[in-house]
Amino acid sequence: MNLLNSASLLLLFSLSSCAMLPSGGPVAPLAVERFEIVARGPAFAGTRFDDAGDYELVTAVAHMRIDPRLPANRGIVDLGLAPVGRDGLVRYKTDVLIARPRDASKASGVMVVEAPNRGNPLFLRMVNEGNMMFDNAAAAGTGFTMRRGHTMVWVGWQGDLPLFGNGKRAGAAFPVATAGGKPITGESIEEQVFDDAKPVSTMMLDYPAASQDQAVARLTVRATAGGEPTPLPASAWRYTSANAIEITRPRGFDAGAIYQFQYLARDPKVMGLGLAAFRDVGSFLKSGAPDGTGQANPLADIKPAVALAVGVSQSGRFLRDLVWEGFNADARGGKVYDGAMVLIAGARKAFINARFAQPARNSTQHIEHLTPGDQFPFSYAVTTDPLTGRTDGIFARCEQDGTCPKLMHIDSSVEFWQGRASLIVTNGAGKDVPLPADVRAYLMSSTQHIWADRPAVGICKYQNNPAQQAPTVRVLLDHLASWARSGQAPPASRYPRLADAMLVPPERDAVGFPDLGKVGVAYPAVINHLDVVDYSVVPPRADPNRRYQLLVPMADIDGHDIAGVRLPDVAVPLATHAGWNLRRSGFAQDQLCGLNGVHVALPATPVAGDPRRAISERYRSRLEYAKAVAIAARALRDEGLLLDDDTNRFIERAKVEPRVKP
Repeated sequence: MNLLNSASLLLLFSLSSCAMLPSGGPVAPLAVERFEIVARGPAFAGTRFDDAGDYELVTAVAHMRIDPRLPANRGIVDLGLAPVGRDGLVRYKTDVLIARPRDASKASGVMVVEAPNRGNPLFLRMVNEGNMMFDNAAAAGTGFTMRRGHTMVWVGWQGDLPLFGNGKRAGAAFPVATAGGKPITGESIEEQVFDDAKPVSTMMLDYPAASQDQAVARLTVRATAGGEPTPLPASAWRYTSANAIEITRPRGFDAGAIYQFQYLARDPKVMGLGLAAFRDVGSFLKSGAPDGTGQANPLADIKPAVALAVGVSQSGRFLRDLVWEGFNADARGGKVYDGAMVLIAGARKAFINARFAQPARNSTQHIEHLTPGDQFPFSYAVTTDPLTGRTDGIFARCEQDGTCPKLMHIDSSVEFWQGRASLIVTNGAGKDVPLPADVRAYLMSSTQHIWADRPAVGICKYQNNPAQQAPTVRVLLDHLASWARSGQAPPASRYPRLADAMLVPPERDAVGFPDLGKVGVAYPAVINHLDVVDYSVVPPRADPNRRYQLLVPMADIDGHDIAGVRLPDVAVPLATHAGWNLRRSGFAQDQLCGLNGVHVALPATPVAGDPRRAISERYRSRLEYAKAVAIAARALRDEGLLLDDDTNRFIERAKVEPRVKP
């Protein structure tokens, strides 16, 4: 018997053994070849969290294997071009961090698995108001998820981040695709805005250049996304290595100018393996089964009853791809994640499962406007796109095989301006799209992408937005856990719709936003518009004759979103908070300023030209203000949209609010 036949029989035996497992059994023996624990010790400096006690942090590298021939894996782009072992399997590695109750008997049975944002555990900030670290007590923030006894996991999914590059960022090591052992090349694009005044700047390349011949590359600069690109001569730039170019920046363009570099790249990584990694590591940990070597699962003593997937911004878009491309089904078709929380992702997906993918890229109005991953489908519901005629939906595949998670989609106001969030609930041509029964959508009214610790300006014209979000995330995580565990329905969606007249065109008069021009605040004239884009050509070609209708939330007299979950910062305001900001002079003036919102303090006393009521006209005393906050907070609590602890925090904070007279 030759070696090829022996290997084939060994693989067949492994697959058959997996297939013969009882329904609902683990698939870990095939997917996780070895779960290597690198370190294990106290988390959050040994802090005790109520009845859940103290936590430990497990740092690990999962050594993975995947069969490119299985139907569950065939959708991974270029997986069939990755190197395989004698058993026909592709191998790769991914980072895993686990924060779990040290005493398994105190665990809640809920496993919260985050797809890290550029390797960072951003959900710790969004839910706990922590600092994304694990080695000090302050990192725990409110300690909410730990006080609940939840097990928290982070699985690396980005193949362009190194394995534990700084000990805390979760990355992955994915193989490079080749064609018959020869390097694969293809056109790739880098885009950067430097936002500084340096005369010479460096642009890093996501993939190495196949050739450093300047004749096969093109560098352009333009003032805005819609501006005409100006080609730069070879004398204005040079390769410093296969992975970087140095640019001598031309006169006539400010710090906010957009530099786009098109070049011949080589060695595409199989980035779509990130979808399989998140699927298979989650399935392994949820199962409690040992790895392929027989080593015990680090959650064997907990064996979570419920697995929730969470993703924030970039990784929220990744989760939408995960569900859309069918990766919430394991290799045998079982459901991996019982629930999912997609935070501040808007209607976009990720640039991940493609040749020369760049997962870190993100389409905004000014920067990387034509990033792949922003095309139909947008909504979770299966719909027919009015511009392309395609029929699809984020839930299209999982509804067919019964693997849809209970899903909460939660956006800030910024997502309507920068992330085309209205397409979650509309068809882009003026009609509402009903959400599936297993989806809820919530707007964190009048907040920015991630709330600011304090109002600041930076490259924006106006102070950014500190309106709180975490209390909404906390209460909704509780609801999601109950929904996924026992089917207990959460509160109804709180998201603007056309039928309620709460979604309107972005112009100020349609929105009802107050005219703040006389107090120095201009209203946006732009939005991150969306055309049908042809990505088969490089650079991509947008069709302005096929443009989606994008809408934003209607505002009240103070400029706050009427729809959504209005926390006391918005319902009982001391400032106007909105989901947009503008770039200041010298930085592509009046384009939307990143993912920032705006904060415009209410005047203490009436000011000529300011149409908003002053603080003195709203609240005659601090006690009156505190009473108004208490009414608003308790109303949300009674609707299941604010926890008791957070209700009390808002009330106590209002009692000492310095901007209201005693």
